[in-house]
Amino acid sequence: MTNFSLHWNRSLFWVGFHFVGLILTVAIYRLPAPKKRALRTPKIVQRVFVIAFYLLPPLLLPLLPQPRLSWPVPAGVGAGLVLLVGMVVVRMMARRELGAYPVLRQKSNLVTTGIYSRVRHPMYLSNILLALGWALLFRGIHALLCVPIWILCYGVLIFFEEKGLEEEYGEEYQEYRRKVPWRIVPRLF
Repeated sequence: MTNFSLHWNRSLFWVGFHFVGLILTVAIYRLPAPKKRALRTPKIVQRVFVIAFYLLPPLLLPLLPQPRLSWPVPAGVGAGLVLLVGMVVVRMMARRELGAYPVLRQKSNLVTTGIYSRVRHPMYLSNILLALGWALLFRGIHALLCVPIWILCYGVLIFFEEKGLEEEYGEEYQEYRRKVPWRIVPRLF
């Protein structure tokens, strides 16, 4: 196996690992919420799940051996930091509205305020900004090429998640979709 293939295999492993986390999220999200408090998922398990499947892959991938962009280091660092600051701002705005781990919590009211009045899935936007910003910061070519794959994965997740939200909230969610047509990025997607 060539060095290039080995590097790509490692990169695609982390993309696949991330995708498995997205699939598990859809499966968990679609399960009926347990009635008894004793049956709910402990917060530590929720946190480990989020860290392992959502944060670890995009954070590790740029650090793996791979070809690097040839542009100057300050350009990559600058672009990466701008995107990472954007990620923090978007995530803080979304968490203010939803709380820390919204996917794994009990049913509540549909959130349509704050950043959710602009885009329907700002947490996914922040995850994409994290992957892109971190990849630029370390100038990893494989990491950058994997960002569109992650965007596609989020598109699949959104498709299933929105079906579940429509079942759960009915007409209220349909009205929200009409008012907020943008899933992740205003005027783009």
